[in-house]
Amino acid sequence: MSDTAWTRAPAIEIANRFLDSAPVDLVGMAHAMSISVNMNAPLLSNISGKIVCRDAAWGKSYAISVNGAHSENRKRFTLAHEIAHFILHKDLMQGGITDNEMYRSGLSDQVEFEANRLAAELLMPATLVKSFWRSGMCSVVQLASKFGASEEAMRIRLKQLGYGV
Repeated sequence: MSDTAWTRAPAIEIANRFLDSAPVDLVGMAHAMSISVNMNAPLLSNISGKIVCRDAAWGKSYAISVNGAHSENRKRFTLAHEIAHFILHKDLMQGGITDNEMYRSGLSDQVEFEANRLAAELLMPATLVKSFWRSGMCSVVQLASKFGASEEAMRIRLKQLGYGV
């Protein structure tokens, strides 16, 4: 296992503990990873969220700010996206990562693709989505509501999971 993968393992283990019920408790997940969260940050309208790393005498601390003016579903995806950056890209953070309204940070397209992909899994875990689908909840609207996600995000997730909608 690489050094980077080794440092990711604890965060992934923590995240997995939160993926068994919908809607996923993303704030609780972040707090369990020792990340502070402000879901109502006064950010510029084109900024969805950011995660910052601060070095202090007692060590590094991490904080996520989410644009308080955005819809609740968008705020949940933004939080999941920033948690994904923490899990996957902590080594790239240095001063922090700020994501615009298209979930772009100035990092590579591959880094943002990875964060978006993991954000979808954190927000709408495959096992849960499939379980609800098999139980008869096949409406995009119902599923999106159940997971606290936008209908567009749920459509994309269902396509990723092989469900034609």
